[in-house]
Amino acid sequence: MHKKTFLLIFYIVFTSFSLIAQEVGVESLEDKLKKTEDPREKMAIFFHLSEKYAATNSQKSSLNAHQAYSIALDLGDDNMAAKAAYKNAEGFAQQKKYSEAKYRYNRGKERALHGNDLIFAIKCLERMADMAKFEGKTREVNSFHQQAEELRQKGQEVLVAVVSNATPSFVNKAVPVNEGEMNALREEYRKQTEQLERDRLRLNEEINLLRSEKASLNTTMNYLRQREQTLSEQTQQAQQIIAFKNLQLSSVKIEKEELSRLTDRKQKLVESMRSEYALDSIVYAQEKQEQKARLQRADYFRNVLLLVLLSAATIGFLLLRRYRTNIKQKKVLVEKNGIIENERQRSDELLLNILPVAISEELKMQGKAKARRYETASVMFTDFKSFTKISEQLTPEQLVNELDNYFKAFDFIISQYGLEKIKTIGDAYMCASGLSDRASTPLNMVRAALEIQEYLSDIKQDKMRSGEPYFEGRIGIHTGHVVAGVVGVKKFAYDIWGDTVNIAARLQETCETGFVNISESTFSEIRYNFECRYRGKLHAKNKGEIDMYYVGKALK
Repeated sequence: MHKKTFLLIFYIVFTSFSLIAQEVGVESLEDKLKKTEDPREKMAIFFHLSEKYAATNSQKSSLNAHQAYSIALDLGDDNMAAKAAYKNAEGFAQQKKYSEAKYRYNRGKERALHGNDLIFAIKCLERMADMAKFEGKTREVNSFHQQAEELRQKGQEVLVAVVSNATPSFVNKAVPVNEGEMNALREEYRKQTEQLERDRLRLNEEINLLRSEKASLNTTMNYLRQREQTLSEQTQQAQQIIAFKNLQLSSVKIEKEELSRLTDRKQKLVESMRSEYALDSIVYAQEKQEQKARLQRADYFRNVLLLVLLSAATIGFLLLRRYRTNIKQKKVLVEKNGIIENERQRSDELLLNILPVAISEELKMQGKAKARRYETASVMFTDFKSFTKISEQLTPEQLVNELDNYFKAFDFIISQYGLEKIKTIGDAYMCASGLSDRASTPLNMVRAALEIQEYLSDIKQDKMRSGEPYFEGRIGIHTGHVVAGVVGVKKFAYDIWGDTVNIAARLQETCETGFVNISESTFSEIRYNFECRYRGKLHAKNKGEIDMYYVGKALK
């Protein structure tokens, strides 16, 4: 068991190094192709590139083979033209485009016949028969086999004719023979030719069997390599997400502590004002009692004018002082009310940064927010290609700063189109439209997505000029129904759920960098406003096959 495991690991490592070497070879050939001007050298390089890409990219293999075929026709090289046409057809056969493959095999057969290469022409006819068999066209299969058999017979006749013409001359030089001996020699040659043909067919069958086994082994090897790479990337991505989540939790904790301090400060100010108001009430009551006592004394000593005047002056002075004190206290009270209002506005702004306006108002009025269902919401997911690989080149501070710059730009863009930011998950960014009364539609969602890709392209150009690492984005959009609400009591968060969210995430995962990948439901909303290119189907759990489209430029 250990020995098998070791051999499997060794095989995977060896295959990985082989693929790396192959990629290096492709880059070398492409550099050489840019530098050369010799058509024959270009033809050879295109053919070698086609062979290099045959196992990994059938489309590129077919394209390079077609370039080699065109140059070979210009140079009149029938042998290379036949090989290039055959390799071009093999690429289409791997893509299961059998009709186009047959057309290119037929080109190879014609070039081979023009160059008197009957064996290669027979090889092309056999592959044409295989394509017709895949298409279920029995008549074409029989017709191609019949043409191949005719070419084999023609080749044998030519060979027999050559030998028949050469034999008498050879025999006359050696020993005299009669007509019967010559016929016997010819019969012996015919038997040997038939035996050689049977041996050739048997060897072809063995070669095809070995090729099938080799293709099976290559498929298994590619699957193991891709699985290993996927597991490694998932592990690294999970570690980065955990680290980024820890940073987010720390930031949320700091904001909560700041909010708590502001609340405590507001409460202290209110208590201080209440204490001052109570003190002022006591002072006012005391002054009122003193005034009453003075009036009583004035009644008793009204005959003493000096004392009355003195008492009146004293009372006037105290009243004036109290009046000024009241003015100052009112001024202080107004200032404190302004501070309280500013703190309230600040706390409201912090709440609006976390929740939509409608949900925030509902929480403030009722203390909770009900979950709501939206039938025509659009959800957008974005993430960065090779995020784990690029993040390894940056310090944690640089990584967080980069993500902060990108996400701030995203926030600004979606705010211009009335979209609602939901959350960020590691390097993924999620937003939605259709969750409120604001003017937000699938058209605004697609416009925002295209503007985000344009922003990433501009940043990429700047980063490339300065030699810094950059991020490239993939975007997926789907339109359908979602459920939205606030979860939790402490550290509550606004979120959305449903198949629409999952399908948008799958569309983003299958998207190429620099593109916006949308579903059929979103396409039906924007089809008259943007150029869209159909790119195949997406298998969605419990939903079946979903058509996908790439969004192009806007229609005028």
